[in-house]
Amino acid sequence: MTTDEIASRNSRRNQQLGQQAVRGASATIAGQLVRLVVLLASTVILARLLSPADFGLVAIVMSLVALGELFRDFGLSMAAARTARLTHRQMSNLFWINTVFGLLLAVAAYLLSGPIALLFSQPELKNIVIGLSFTFVFSGFSTQFRARINQKLRFKRLAIVDTAPALAGLMGAIVYALLFTPDYWVLVVQQLVVGVVGMLLAVALSGWWPGWPSRRTSIRDVLSFGLGVFGSQAVAYVTKNVDNLSLGYFWGPSVLGVYGRAYQLLMLPLSQLAAPLTRVAVPVLTRVANDRVRFNRFLLEGQLVGGVGLGIIYGIACGLAFPLVFLVFGENWMGMVPILQALAVGGVFRGLNQITFWIFLAKDKTGAQFRFFLVSQPIIIAFMLGGMPWGALGVAIGHSIGYFFNWIISLWWCGRVTDTEMGPLLRNGLKSISICVAPITVIGILSSAFIQSPWLALTVGVLGMILYGSLAYLVFPFVRAVAQSGRMVARKARR
Repeated sequence: MTTDEIASRNSRRNQQLGQQAVRGASATIAGQLVRLVVLLASTVILARLLSPADFGLVAIVMSLVALGELFRDFGLSMAAARTARLTHRQMSNLFWINTVFGLLLAVAAYLLSGPIALLFSQPELKNIVIGLSFTFVFSGFSTQFRARINQKLRFKRLAIVDTAPALAGLMGAIVYALLFTPDYWVLVVQQLVVGVVGMLLAVALSGWWPGWPSRRTSIRDVLSFGLGVFGSQAVAYVTKNVDNLSLGYFWGPSVLGVYGRAYQLLMLPLSQLAAPLTRVAVPVLTRVANDRVRFNRFLLEGQLVGGVGLGIIYGIACGLAFPLVFLVFGENWMGMVPILQALAVGGVFRGLNQITFWIFLAKDKTGAQFRFFLVSQPIIIAFMLGGMPWGALGVAIGHSIGYFFNWIISLWWCGRVTDTEMGPLLRNGLKSISICVAPITVIGILSSAFIQSPWLALTVGVLGMILYGSLAYLVFPFVRAVAQSGRMVARKARR
């Protein structure tokens, strides 16, 4: 084969991979936008039915469930998704590992339900822990089915698996609330329905079924990669949950309930957009990791679609927090406003920082990522715990300060250990903050400060943001690049 033929073949592969990445991102974003609407509706409806204490009780248990999920997954879902040539026997072995871990964790949760209730001095926690222990069984069984869908880049199917369970969970929670007295069991039922429906859909859409475990089939490389992912996720777990557990222990379920609602709103864009985009980006970036030009181009495009878009969402949430909370949750939840604003600032930096997570995984540097987490995450924890004497607002402010420093450090660390050019990513991040996020935040805050009517403040704020966005589109090439990436994804999503 001649040099020209090789170049032509590589060009076709490059184009096909790029189109596949865009289609995957489009399908993922479309599905997650639907899921975002469902979860927002769930948040609004259930906040009107339940008390902050109900949310606080379940938030304590969900933080503990998240720890169990780390051990149950052990990084194997990401390891399987990024490895294009896993054999059937290898995936079967991984399936049995995840399934057994899920069963063991369910038993452990049942046995620890009493001590957990005593630790937090909340008797209701025992029944909540027992009820949610079944989610380990559902997620453990379905892990490798989901990974199979991801590995084959079947992103439309993956979007269905991510979206439909959320809708089913909301319906199940509403039905339970109508049939019985609304309390924390509404939230437990919601999680159980999500787990069952997600498991059934993953099995039905994967086109795969595991065999019996095989001792002769080695999965050492997969386990090694998974161990690195697990280590990083375990450290990140402490950062993401130390606020919930500390507030629940020192300030009680009611304070945690208000903080938890604000934090859930913070996490909705991250979990519904950033996390699914990771499942699209990592397999694609892994395939071009050795091609510096293509790798850097895909990174910049991914940052425009993901990081900058998330920053704009958080800017809107911060600026219009007062009218949004009043209209959506009601007057009883107004204490959430300053907490949501403080958390949204950190959300901007968390959105921008997704790109370094992709690089670590695509470059097979999970060990380096783990070492970075050992340094950076304690900084975030220290800032959050430093705000504990001031309650939920102090913790929220510490959260955002910590994640700002984490973003700066991660760019330097990731660029050093992966030999990736980080300057363009830093410049794009700073541009997005100064040109997009900060102005729309200020517009929202000013409209809320000078207009008493929540509906009028919201209307004026949105119109002001649209006007600014139109002017910025004409003036700044960066804004036009962001808009072009958004249009491309939207156009692909409609196909």
